[in-house]
Amino acid sequence: MTFVSDSLDAFDVPSLADLLEPMQFKAMLLVTCGLENHQIAQCLRTTEQTIRNVLWNCYQRTGCRNSDELVRRYFCEVATGLLELGRVQRELAELEGRVAQILDRLPESQSQYIN
Repeated sequence: MTFVSDSLDAFDVPSLADLLEPMQFKAMLLVTCGLENHQIAQCLRTTEQTIRNVLWNCYQRTGCRNSDELVRRYFCEVATGLLELGRVQRELAELEGRVAQILDRLPESQSQYIN
């Protein structure tokens, strides 16, 4: 990994919010929630291949090698205050709305298992 958590300093390292485009930031948030690529694609109304490309671009922009490193960086930035939580809250609220729309469209036979 190209950064060390101890060196994350608001003056030295741009945050994920600064480095990532809106779609990339949303995909990264969904990765941190534990979703798989096909689930992220469904939430963001795109294809799984597009999500693979988006995440690859995230890795390129952040210097992370994989989703594990990206998730670690995200939590490190949240813990140190480098990542502005207001943006995280706004993005999560939008994603919550998208997920609710998807769940509303599920047949009742499938929605009974979601709680």
